[in-house]
Amino acid sequence: MEKQQSVPLSLKIVAALFVLGGISSIIEVIMSLTQGTLNLNFGVLGLFIGIGLLRLSRLWRTCALVFLWITMIGIPIIAIIFMTASGPLDFTLFGQKVGQAPKGLGIVLAVVVFALAVWQYWVLTRPEVRRLFRVPGP
Repeated sequence: MEKQQSVPLSLKIVAALFVLGGISSIIEVIMSLTQGTLNLNFGVLGLFIGIGLLRLSRLWRTCALVFLWITMIGIPIIAIIFMTASGPLDFTLFGQKVGQAPKGLGIVLAVVVFALAVWQYWVLTRPEVRRLFRVPGP
């Protein structure tokens, strides 16, 4: 009988963050549909990525790494846009404008999201986590 591999807490947290992001994207898509707009949001895949990470799927780990790379490249660009924007930024929740936020808050949030993405990437690339995703040879 094969020994069951336990999923480390850090990997469970990464998976949970992807699931929460996926659920948030699903809500955003549903909200836009109620207003007669079709919103194709690839963030919905976060739900499947999170579940795949918990099941130790190599494919979903690869998808997670791709999403994290996109985030780590995109967030600094967004932060630059925040810095160059004049005036406050529109604040949206599930795709709906709910108010305005100061430019500094947008930059702080960009830094936090970037740091979180770097941490998630670090978790997924640690040697002990990488070993969990290996498919056994013949």
